[in-house]
Amino acid sequence: MAEPQIIPWKTITVEAVAIVVSILLAFAIDAWWAEKKENDVEQAALLSLHSDFVASGEQLSRVIDSLESAQTDFARFRSATTAELKETDPGTVRRFLTAFVKNHTFDPVTATLDALANDGRLGLISDVQLLTQLSAWQRELDNIEDISFELRAESVRMRRAMEPFGGPFVRWRQGPDDLQILQEADGETMALFQQDMEFMGRARTHQYALNAYVFQLHKLTEDIESIVTLLDQNLSGR
Repeated sequence: MAEPQIIPWKTITVEAVAIVVSILLAFAIDAWWAEKKENDVEQAALLSLHSDFVASGEQLSRVIDSLESAQTDFARFRSATTAELKETDPGTVRRFLTAFVKNHTFDPVTATLDALANDGRLGLISDVQLLTQLSAWQRELDNIEDISFELRAESVRMRRAMEPFGGPFVRWRQGPDDLQILQEADGETMALFQQDMEFMGRARTHQYALNAYVFQLHKLTEDIESIVTLLDQNLSGR
């Protein structure tokens, strides 16, 4: 009579456990690798966003300086006497003309944010506060675009308002802050501008649009500073 075969339960159990552990370890490695890849992608996105927002902040500062210079020049024009305007030197005339039609608008660097949003990868950003501010930033840009459109429209109206005086005197060449004098305008022209109520009304409307735009740009400056701070914290691991 054959002896009953002894089943090596201990060996089978050890092997089964080893197989299960191997499978679980493989899953863990895959999960770790996927998380690592996501973290790497997030870090790359954060670096690119940081570069974009720093560049936007620098450009925004230049635009605000340009617009505030126009505010100062228009205030100087408006407060000058007729005699003072008639004696205006050519350089100041150019500054006055620039102030009348200034429409230097903000064009932020949004390549990275647009790419993340269009590809549905904004969710890779794990910082909820940063993600919230980036979403708010997109809405702010939409809002300010309406104001910048009004400023550009008022700039065109100002050029038309100069035509009865022999203008428009200026045109844009390569950019919104690159002006060329077309016809000769002098201190006498500036005095005529100031004495014409219709022209001054148009000029004040342009300045109102410019002032509203500058106000909104200062708010964007605060937003950029806040976002850059959050990006710095995320990149440094807090």
